[in-house]
Amino acid sequence: MLLNFAEKWKTMRRLLDRNSRNPVLAHLLFWFISIVLFTVTLFYTRGDFSLSVINMKWAVNILVTIVFLAVSVYINLLWLIPFFFDRRRYRLFFLLELGNIILFIILNFIVSYFFEGGQHINIVSEVMAELILVLIFLTITTLLKLMRDSVRMQDVELRMKEVEKQKIEAELRALKAQINPHFFFNTLNGLYSLTLDKSEKAPELILKLSDLMRFVIYESKDDQVSMGKQLEFLQNYVYLERIRFDESLAVAFEVNGENLQNKTAPLLFIAFIENAFKHGAKARDTNPYIHIRFDLERSDRVLFTIENNIDPRAQRPAGWGIGLENVKKRLELLYPDRHTLTINEDQRSYRVQLLINLL
Repeated sequence: MLLNFAEKWKTMRRLLDRNSRNPVLAHLLFWFISIVLFTVTLFYTRGDFSLSVINMKWAVNILVTIVFLAVSVYINLLWLIPFFFDRRRYRLFFLLELGNIILFIILNFIVSYFFEGGQHINIVSEVMAELILVLIFLTITTLLKLMRDSVRMQDVELRMKEVEKQKIEAELRALKAQINPHFFFNTLNGLYSLTLDKSEKAPELILKLSDLMRFVIYESKDDQVSMGKQLEFLQNYVYLERIRFDESLAVAFEVNGENLQNKTAPLLFIAFIENAFKHGAKARDTNPYIHIRFDLERSDRVLFTIENNIDPRAQRPAGWGIGLENVKKRLELLYPDRHTLTINEDQRSYRVQLLINLL
């Protein structure tokens, strides 16, 4: 039953779309059908279906009635609905609609009285018949207009959603393109310093960097990446960064929970960790530390926390915060109303907590 209704709705939408491209043809078709039905109805009420009852007076009477109906219908469609009903001026709309109906009844009654010569006319029954007739036409045409407007509005909303979706995808591609150069620029700086010192750790760093590049180039193309793969990537990055610093930097990387199948957008956490190494490691006079914690105990969320101490005397370099602003924009696009980002900073410490609701 639902499938049949869906098919009928699709067919109706196609007909409405087709008619919307040829509005004059649609209106002519509607009034032609109305004339035929109106004539058949008159024959039926008279009880005579023969062509002998058709004469010029009858034909003119029918055409005049249709003309008056058309005037009432188009007053309703072109003036009353758009200027009063659609603007929620309902009281004035119903008053004017009542005047529209009364105008039709008066005009059509005068014509009927003229054609009948004032004989055999029951005023009450004639007025009731004309009232029912105009109400039927006004109701049908109003419903058709509202249905057509609803279909058009749905099409506009669908097009707007598609445009918005394309805009978001374009912004995400642009933001993602900013991540890779920014990330590798900082990592290659570390590699450069080690090669200058002719460190024995340089080959191992190059191997780890290769793994990082493989993740960024291939894995991060997916919209969603499992936390298992992301943790491996982040642990490699942390290992790579620790090589650059002496043992005075205390780094803790903790993972609670086993929901490694949880998936989030890639490269959301790296900016915070990168920022912690960039600034936390500079607090050498206060036993520098970086504490990283992932809570994966629940399958419907990911909770990430990172904290590091900072040197209050250190100046932030030019361009600081670009990566963080990038992540904030991505979170707003990917998880609107589904994430909470809290950043607390004082003179000695910097703490970030990011909660992502997956459902």
